[in-house]
Amino acid sequence: MWSLIRYMLASYTRSYRYFAPIAFMLISVVFIYSYRPNPIMDSYAVTAAFLFVGSAWLGLNFLNHDQGRQTMLLIVHSGKAIRYYAAQYVTVTLLSILFSLFAVLYPIVFGMFDKPITLSQFALGYLGHVALSLLGISLSVFFQFGFMENQGRAAGWLLIVIVISLAGQSIVQDDLADLRLIPYVLPPVSVMIDMFIHADERSQFVLFMTIAYTFIYSFILLAVYLWTACRKDAATIIRKVG
Repeated sequence: MWSLIRYMLASYTRSYRYFAPIAFMLISVVFIYSYRPNPIMDSYAVTAAFLFVGSAWLGLNFLNHDQGRQTMLLIVHSGKAIRYYAAQYVTVTLLSILFSLFAVLYPIVFGMFDKPITLSQFALGYLGHVALSLLGISLSVFFQFGFMENQGRAAGWLLIVIVISLAGQSIVQDDLADLRLIPYVLPPVSVMIDMFIHADERSQFVLFMTIAYTFIYSFILLAVYLWTACRKDAATIIRKVG
């Protein structure tokens, strides 16, 4: 697994396609904290939203960087298709975990907040950033070249999903209270942003349950992806063998 991850990181680095999504995430964080002081949790809500968008972009960019040309060869060498696809997901996840740490630590190191941050706020902020990063990656896997050959159309659909996910809470207004579960059925990005903004008004249990729900949502998407991708490869091999 680790040799696969190292190979994928080296292959992606040599492609130079990483520059745009990584620059987007780094510049977004620096831009948001370009002045001081900043409210802690409200600022984390904004950087977590940007990290969700950047991670979805990074995931799509990473999965498409060799257009599937090495897929069959790497699956054969790894022994199992699921090991190959899991290694892909873990590789992008490791990158996003690093950027989540950067987004949370940057304002602390440079003193950009309006007051000292507590340990619970730091833990909440970091877990929230990682949760939204994973969610972005888990969505992007369904729009890679292996699932949608027209990448212009795939990027458009992914953008639509991102926008709808960000706007989930605003879709449900007071006169549509019966539809209040919609933000939880959609990718729960708006639920997480709302959690950050109203963190002071909610219990620790509710806050961490919200984050746990986002992790579970991402892992369900990952399970669906692994199952679908492995079946697609099996079908391809059977077709080629005849």
